[in-house]
Amino acid sequence: MSSLLKRCFVSGFALMMVGCSQHAPDCDDSDAMDLVLEIVQEELVKEIGSEMAASVDLELDAIRTTDINEKTGARECASELLIEGPSGETSVDITYTSELTDESGEFYITVYGL
Repeated sequence: MSSLLKRCFVSGFALMMVGCSQHAPDCDDSDAMDLVLEIVQEELVKEIGSEMAASVDLELDAIRTTDINEKTGARECASELLIEGPSGETSVDITYTSELTDESGEFYITVYGL
């Protein structure tokens, strides 16, 4: 897992429904956080395999909004990613964006920085 933590990645996942909101979900919105964790889990599977990734628990902590684009409603977020697995516990600072797509009611999350 340590080589995974030294690598950087950018990953996005789209098409979550957010209703008729004019801005993307807040950084601490449960849908946004779930999607961030899903993206991280998918990256873990790619890097260490599905069996090892299944033995890892992920959690977001110290979530904060670092910027809001007033024009688009997009949010820039930062968080501590807590990783607990057979090798022990560690944390990584990550950032992610939450933004609306051009299709009504859908948002896109992009995660940076493992």
